[in-house]
Amino acid sequence: MALTPPPRWLAPKVPATLAAVVGLAAGLWYLRDPAWLADQTTGLRGWQRGADGGAYRWSGGHASFFVPSDAKQIRIPVSTTFDARQARGDEPMLVTVAIDDERAGRVLLADTRTQDVVVDLPPKGSRRVRRVDVRTNVTRDGNFGVRIGAVLATTDGTNWRPCCLIPR
Repeated sequence: MALTPPPRWLAPKVPATLAAVVGLAAGLWYLRDPAWLADQTTGLRGWQRGADGGAYRWSGGHASFFVPSDAKQIRIPVSTTFDARQARGDEPMLVTVAIDDERAGRVLLADTRTQDVVVDLPPKGSRRVRRVDVRTNVTRDGNFGVRIGAVLATTDGTNWRPCCLIPR
């Protein structure tokens, strides 16, 4: 049985369709792990300085940022405010940290002092970064969640270095 050539009207569309499919596949491959993702954040306000000179950013009820995937652990300093004059302003705040959608750590903030959430990261994998989500069970007036200081990371368990959310 002999193969018949495609109709003349179809012949010009085959290369264009093939080029579109290849372009779409290349775009999706690039977007799976883009280099610029490491600097992206959501749900965080600009940097501020506290009375002690420490830098922090306020979150809303949910904030996200990225850390290098070769880190074995990260340390996230968090704190919040308490004001009985505000609605829910004196309630303790539960802070939950997730890595790539998997819950990895929790801390209950019952006073204004800063507490570190130390999180073990899963093995490196094939991507350059891992997404960190910080969620709070309540927010203060103006959608204020927690103050997040400079995040530190370690690749060996001893040498902690700033990795992301570096004050500017």
